[in-house]
Amino acid sequence: MAGTSFGGRLSRHRRNRISYLALARRSSDHTMRAWYVRVIALVTIAGLSIGSRESVLAIALCLAASLGSFLLWINERHLRRGTQPRFWLSKAYLRNVIKTDGRHRLSLGSYFEIPEAFVLIAVPSWIATDDPLWARLIMLAAATVFLITTSLLIFNDHTWFNPNEMDPPAWHEIFRRLAGPITALPVCLIALPADWEPNGWLAALAISLMPLAVVGSRISDTDLIMKALPILVQEESHAGRDLVISETHGALSTSLRLIEQRTREIRDMNPSLYELAVSANSRRRETLTLAKLDCDSSTSVQNLEAPVLTLARAVGAKADVDIRIDRLSSSDHDLARLVLNDLVGNALNAGAGAIQVAIVPDGTLVAISVTDDAPPMAREVWKTPGTSSARLAGRLGGLSGSLTSEQNGTTKTVTARWQPEGK
Repeated sequence: MAGTSFGGRLSRHRRNRISYLALARRSSDHTMRAWYVRVIALVTIAGLSIGSRESVLAIALCLAASLGSFLLWINERHLRRGTQPRFWLSKAYLRNVIKTDGRHRLSLGSYFEIPEAFVLIAVPSWIATDDPLWARLIMLAAATVFLITTSLLIFNDHTWFNPNEMDPPAWHEIFRRLAGPITALPVCLIALPADWEPNGWLAALAISLMPLAVVGSRISDTDLIMKALPILVQEESHAGRDLVISETHGALSTSLRLIEQRTREIRDMNPSLYELAVSANSRRRETLTLAKLDCDSSTSVQNLEAPVLTLARAVGAKADVDIRIDRLSSSDHDLARLVLNDLVGNALNAGAGAIQVAIVPDGTLVAISVTDDAPPMAREVWKTPGTSSARLAGRLGGLSGSLTSEQNGTTKTVTARWQPEGK
């Protein structure tokens, strides 16, 4: 169910289980890749600041800014090994990650990593200012990449695809859509007021605006891919299911049809065996409905049309099925299959070229009517002992039902009624 709040409406296109599972499975690898990038950024900034007069302060700030990355690595290490950390801060970090996973809440790591990124941006902008311009620009780029990885872990996380979070706060969704400008803004506020020399300010501006393209495009690309993923999975699943159904029908259709024909010859001696054969063959035909996209079950009442259409198609007749009943119990479903197989089969054997089937409620009863254009039925055949109509009438009579036939000009209508279970 899609959320009804404004935040839910903004995020409904990506809230699905397939997308959530896909991103949840890649979450650990994505996090570790971000960690590697951060380590490279930290080493780059610390290494390039060695030549500055403020190298001690710059390196100290880099070490302080590595705390979040260290906790991230420790946490991932314990999660992958299934162990528990011993250090109290690592324990608190792990508990918080578990508590906030899949929820619209910042984890403890984000509260470390965001200020750390700001500190790293300040190193080339305001501390190591006596370094060569090229070194300062590289450090600024490294610090900006550090902030970008943090932003992507927040705004591109599987949390945003969690189907159980259908009504997130609207401001969360608005912030996510503005993640690029929000990430670029603090870089510009910290870096651009600094002295970048006449030839360096434009380069610093370009680096500061880098999050606009990287963060925004990455989030939008992920949304587009995850939006298309469930449809692709459904289509591929349907293709595989269609292949299995085709192979199954090819292997079983002839055998089940022959079994039904053989049991018809002995149904006076063993009617239950005949009914089982009819039910098995009808169920096989009903599974053809699974070839339809979005059809998840072959046991619904609507799928009773499948055996009718299959029988009519086999002799080149036209068939129209009207089903107005919502559900039937398992035993009533089996009886409906038997009735349809008998009435439709008799009509086609009599030479019907067009058949109309109606499965409708009749007061407290279930009524199945079959109208066909076959020649009129001989009176001496209808319900005489030993005929299928007599056996079916007896079966229906035991369920407070009946079997009737009515001739209407060039067509006749045979109707079976019975009291369903639970009525």
